Amino acid sequence: MDRVLRQHGHILANADALEALVSGPRPASVEGLGFRRWLFTRDLLMHFARMEGQVYAPLMDEVGGEVAHVASHASAETAALVAAFREHVTRWHGFPSEAQWGIYARSTHWLTARIRERLEGEATDILPLLSRLPVDDQGACPGKPDHRYVADAWEIRELIFGGAKPAAGPARVGSVPEDQDQKDDRNRDAEQPQQDAFAHIEPPSIWFRLRK
Repeated sequence: MDRVLRQHGHILANADALEALVSGPRPASVEGLGFRRWLFTRDLLMHFARMEGQVYAPLMDEVGGEVAHVASHASAETAALVAAFREHVTRWHGFPSEAQWGIYARSTHWLTARIRERLEGEATDILPLLSRLPVDDQGACPGKPDHRYVADAWEIRELIFGGAKPAAGPARVGSVPEDQDQKDDRNRDAEQPQQDAFAHIEPPSIWFRLRK
């Protein structure tokens, strides 16, 4: 539960920062906007991947009953929100003109309002069910990540940064560094748009493994 709430906090902080940016005058360059967009996308879709694979799927597949119904509804709501998110990013991944800035700001505020509603739904409907998650002999939930949302995050990153490939470096496909949450926290306020926790990872379908 603490981890989910910490993820909510990261997402809401990113939403606040993005809303503050688009509420002001159009910036002189796109770099800061691109980095803020990516932080927002990364934290949001990685969170949804964890929830879908490690919470909703086990609740639906192994618990059943009313719990499965609640999890199924949450999963459908998440899928609808991700579809809206992708539509927004596809429309606005470039640098809006001065004339379009107000329209972009209103679209962003609409999207962040929907995201806040979804996180509130997770907090009220799903967090009380976490104690029902099945565990294996080692006390770990057998859930797996949902790679659809991981792939979405990678594709959106390509849109945001104009199709540029990640910074050169040794690939560590299929895993992320230890203590990823802590590293994300330390990197959260980095100034360069492509210095993020996934910059060294190549984009095949196994490029991300959720740490239990």
